[in-house]
Amino acid sequence: MTKIDFSGRVALVTGAGGGLGREYCLALAARGAAVVVNDLGGSTAGEGASTDYADRVVDEIRAAGGKAVANYDSVATEAGGAGMVRAAIEAFDRIDIVVNNAGNQRNRRFGEFSEADIDAVLAVHLKGAFFVTQPAYTLMCRQGYGRIVLVGSQSGIFGNPIRANYGAAKTAMMGLMNVIAQEAPTDVLVNCLFPNAVGGRLGGKPGDVRPDAEFLAAAGAKVPHYIDGMQPSFVAAMLCYLASDRCTSSQNMYSVLGGKYSRIFAGLTEGWFRPGKVPPTPEDIVAHLAQIDDLSRYDVPRSGLDEMDTVIAAKRRTAQE
Repeated sequence: MTKIDFSGRVALVTGAGGGLGREYCLALAARGAAVVVNDLGGSTAGEGASTDYADRVVDEIRAAGGKAVANYDSVATEAGGAGMVRAAIEAFDRIDIVVNNAGNQRNRRFGEFSEADIDAVLAVHLKGAFFVTQPAYTLMCRQGYGRIVLVGSQSGIFGNPIRANYGAAKTAMMGLMNVIAQEAPTDVLVNCLFPNAVGGRLGGKPGDVRPDAEFLAAAGAKVPHYIDGMQPSFVAAMLCYLASDRCTSSQNMYSVLGGKYSRIFAGLTEGWFRPGKVPPTPEDIVAHLAQIDDLSRYDVPRSGLDEMDTVIAAKRRTAQE
């Protein structure tokens, strides 16, 4: 099997100063990529700043013979996103890979969130994905090649307590991916990674996170079954694939949890079709709910147009019955 090689490629990794971000940088650099190591250096709640986090990762890469530069801009501003992409061009003349890994958390019970808690998390995860990806995407389209990896979370697509703001922001990555993938030219690909690992920046300093004891106890009971596969390097393997030219498809979502690699997809059941111009009553919905909910047959549309095709197919099936 041909080895994945990033020689001549330039990668930008945000939130790269520790945990998964650091591991992504080391893995990409070890395979030949020049890396822009971006980290604001703040707390896991997104407060404060320091150059130490990014600098340490750059030193590690250079000590191993790799190429890297540090960047300390914030993903939460348009100027910050443009600045880190500009840093890639100034240092290495191009940008081929963007990994939108930067994150923060302000965990609360749903009824306890303040406007500041909501805005701070959406600014980094959602706005940050826009601000970093847009300038990089423009250059990728011009050069005819690019790999964009958005980072989602099980806290969004499946849900976890105390993370409504975080989960909402992370689930937005799915919608963003779907649209970029449909607009992008050939060989500018965008996919979404749902990582899980121990040792990350998120969840670090006391006071940053208000844990839900019941949820943590339930999760802790499961840990012995998958802890061996929770090192960041397990996630970096999938990241390297998605960032490489061996990845040839776009608009895909992959989960990595405890050594288990899975495809995530959004589908809809075959459902129930009501022919004609007369709308159903609420009682009709109740009568056909089992058919509407039936998971045994489903479609996985890749666009809104694809969903329209499922209606056309349902109409044809009904006409044949």
